[in-house]
Amino acid sequence: MEQLFGQLIQYFQRYSVRQRIILMFVLVGFISSVIALVLWANRPEYELLYGNLEPEAASNIVSELRSSKIKFRLENGGTSIYVPRQYVAELRLKFAQYGSASSLVSGYEIFDQRNVGMTTFLEHLNLRRALEGELTRTINQFPEVKYSRVHLVIPERRLFAKEEKGSASVVLYLNPGVSLSQAQINGIASLVANSVEGIDADNVVILDSNGKVLSRKGGQDGLVTSVSSQWELRQAVENELRRKVTEIVESVVGYQNAIVQVSADLNFDRIERKVEKVDPDNVVVVSEERYTENSGGGTDSSNFNAERVISNYELSKTLEQYVSDTGNLERVSVAVLVNGKLETRVNEKGEKVTEYVPRTQEELDKIASLVKTAVGYSEERGDVVDVQNMPFDQQTFRSDQEYFDKMMKRELLEKIFTYALILIGLVMAFFIVKTLLKSSFAQLALPAIPGRPAATQLGGGVAAGASLSEPEVEIPEDIYMKKLSPEARAQLKAKGKMTSEVIEFAKESPEDATKLLKAWLAQEKNK
Repeated sequence: MEQLFGQLIQYFQRYSVRQRIILMFVLVGFISSVIALVLWANRPEYELLYGNLEPEAASNIVSELRSSKIKFRLENGGTSIYVPRQYVAELRLKFAQYGSASSLVSGYEIFDQRNVGMTTFLEHLNLRRALEGELTRTINQFPEVKYSRVHLVIPERRLFAKEEKGSASVVLYLNPGVSLSQAQINGIASLVANSVEGIDADNVVILDSNGKVLSRKGGQDGLVTSVSSQWELRQAVENELRRKVTEIVESVVGYQNAIVQVSADLNFDRIERKVEKVDPDNVVVVSEERYTENSGGGTDSSNFNAERVISNYELSKTLEQYVSDTGNLERVSVAVLVNGKLETRVNEKGEKVTEYVPRTQEELDKIASLVKTAVGYSEERGDVVDVQNMPFDQQTFRSDQEYFDKMMKRELLEKIFTYALILIGLVMAFFIVKTLLKSSFAQLALPAIPGRPAATQLGGGVAAGASLSEPEVEIPEDIYMKKLSPEARAQLKAKGKMTSEVIEFAKESPEDATKLLKAWLAQEKNK
């Protein structure tokens, strides 16, 4: 191990300071990337457990997760809870025991654990809590209801005391963009009244999250409720007639080329009539009384007989009771405004021009005939159907459309520009690193030896350089000397000095130098 570290240190010391810094950055970046990849591969994948939770429900779930030592993540201000994917199914089944997952409230399971010595007051309190929880769970099943709260007031029964009626309050938190109809509101009131003993539907108050009263009591507000129902019925009739007319007209003139308005007059008068008819020709004997008197005397007197009859008669009669229905349609008024046609033609210059062409009276009459058939037109009722042709002002719509088109193109160009900059940055970073590494490794090249191809030494190995035909590249002596150790420099200088002295000796005394070489060669042969 020590030998390996020694070789690594010796290998690392062969490079210059700049090369060491580059190698350190590359090594640290590589190790960091490997660590990040391993952490990313081993990190848990979170999945949504429950979303849009109320604070109470979110607090209960978080407490359960912490007690179970399960990792979780809160988002959207604490209303959404994310857990590792492998625990999602198990946790959903676990929290399903609470009833509605979006509102974890206690119901009749309060009585599953009965405490010994519980007072009567606590029993009544738990009963009220259980009723409130069960009603909350039921109301939360409505698709329009996000979650709700129910508050009950149940009076205590006392001996020799007058029975008191209870009351209830329901607060509804609806989903965004939805509303409840009056029938649904009345249904919730009836649900609460029929689930709790001693509470009437008139004593149930229903509010929304803004504090607006949705339900009304009977009695003095009965007239207001009746008027509200009449208005809703009239709107329903008008909307249905408008839908029919719009469908049939737009199928002729095109989508969004017609505006339809319908006004319906309904008769909400309630008539109760009783008729009693008497038939004088049909007489019926109801009762009859007869009195008979007889008297008799001597032989000389005559007998006396008397009879009296009292009869009671009653005429035949018929009793009829008539109650008329309310909400009968009395009169319908329909106003239809249609747009003209846009035709494209070629002008004198050869350019395509779009022109507005109004509709003919024949077309308007046909449309009016279709509308009359759709609404059940009756001249006796005084119904009115008016169809007019006028050009629609679509300049604002076109301006808005052009604005949104420009915004979409701008966002697209911004995305393309952002991605292009990222790509250019990555390419530039790649070429810069490549250039730095190439220049750093090129400085390790050894100078070329005359008569041999140039070679580059990297990491103790020799790689082939330029070919024999390529011209030799001279490397400055200073760069070569800097790469040598002090001992190598001293040996090189000594060898250079000795070589220069031999060359000078050969130049000054060529004959002596020749004799010396012959003597060396002779000695080599004798060996």
